[in-house]
Amino acid sequence: MTRTKYYLLLQKMRRSQLWKVLSILFFGLGVTVLLVRGPADVECPDLSDPYIIQREVQDNHLFDVNRDALQKLDIPYKYLLGSQPGTKRFLSIGISSVKRKKESYLLTTIQSIFSHCSQDELNELVVVIYLADTSYTDNQNAAEEIQKQFSLEISSSQLIVISSYNNAYPPLNGLKRNYNDSPERVRFRSKQNVDYAFLVNFCANLTQYYLMLEDDVTCSSHFLTSIKKYINQNTSPWTTIAFSNLGYIGKLYRNEDLPKLARFLLLFYDEMPCDWLLDLFYKSKAQKDLIRYKPSLFQHIGKYSSFQGTHNRLIDKDFAEVVKTFGDQPLASCFTDIKVYKDNIPDNVCFQGPNFFWGIEIQPGNYFTMVFQKSINIKNISIVTGTPEHPHDVLQSGNVQVGKEKEKNQESCKTFTKIGDFENGNFILDNIDQVTGGSIDCLKIQVSAPQANWLLIQKVGIWVRTETIHNDTSSHVVLAS
Repeated sequence: MTRTKYYLLLQKMRRSQLWKVLSILFFGLGVTVLLVRGPADVECPDLSDPYIIQREVQDNHLFDVNRDALQKLDIPYKYLLGSQPGTKRFLSIGISSVKRKKESYLLTTIQSIFSHCSQDELNELVVVIYLADTSYTDNQNAAEEIQKQFSLEISSSQLIVISSYNNAYPPLNGLKRNYNDSPERVRFRSKQNVDYAFLVNFCANLTQYYLMLEDDVTCSSHFLTSIKKYINQNTSPWTTIAFSNLGYIGKLYRNEDLPKLARFLLLFYDEMPCDWLLDLFYKSKAQKDLIRYKPSLFQHIGKYSSFQGTHNRLIDKDFAEVVKTFGDQPLASCFTDIKVYKDNIPDNVCFQGPNFFWGIEIQPGNYFTMVFQKSINIKNISIVTGTPEHPHDVLQSGNVQVGKEKEKNQESCKTFTKIGDFENGNFILDNIDQVTGGSIDCLKIQVSAPQANWLLIQKVGIWVRTETIHNDTSSHVVLAS
């Protein structure tokens, strides 16, 4: 091979190696760019685009679907009583109420809600009363009546009373007369739709679930626990669950649906009655049929409608709890050291219903204590143990004691005074205040001797003196019903 050919071959080999090196470098650079830049379908923003710059600078003034269409509306509210709880609870109950021309049932309804919940249930509950009268004086008077009877619930953020402003409402006069309703009827039902929309909107983000009630109902015992159990058992998709067969009573919604429901009611406020709109709402969200819970947990008690005071005695035939009143049922929590049989818990006695307390392995010193939410002045007590089906499960040997000054854990009292013994499984005592010398905070049933049979406490009847007791631990007394 000549020198010239050898030189040319050497140059060719050098170029080849150089291209290999350059190829590797360019490949590595390309991979680096892709990794830094990200997927090919992601476009880099054009910083010269004036709309992008405007969004960065003036974001609060631009329309945002999640914020402006799906979140709660900026409706003005006036707090009349109470404040929102610091943490999100399980259930809010919304009640819209106006002054009635004849009988008023609002206080009875509120009392029924609280008296049919255990202390644990009350801790998961917020009741919101929307006073919807156009007269501020009427709303203020109603709030003052509520405060007199439910000051403890208000201070515990278990009860909130609100209203809104007349100029926040859409037009209510001169609306079209669908279904040939009178102008007065059209105005009433249109305003009612707006009332419920404002109430629903306020409750958005307050709790996990929202329950709609009317201001003239009574409740079944432990209705909150029944609702919670049914929600957990029902795995199919739902928008509305009905816990009553009547009107707006007992309709349950998820929190995330409340802003949509508020807008729905406002969009069609002048078209049809509220209960018709509620049916259309769940159907618009692809729920084919209304999901009904039976037996009903709420019963309508009003005799006269809020519209012109007309007679309107509707009864829910699916409401099964029929319990004769036994005593005045002051609010209390029940505690025991007796071993409980199945779900026959102490609160079955504190919140009267068809159930009872049932305990086993009864020993001397065992106790069953009722701790009242507020100090009460008792005039009569009647305690019944055993039932016709279980006649031997009575308290064979025991006494009753009354206590004063609650312990810090709110489960007992610091001092107790014996007021009598059981006879044949029952305890009855009249004029009890003569023994106790005034108001009490606890009532205790104490076992005096061992017994082979179980203990079934069927009911505890407490009758309260109607005069108000003023002291350091009480602001009012629950009146006889």
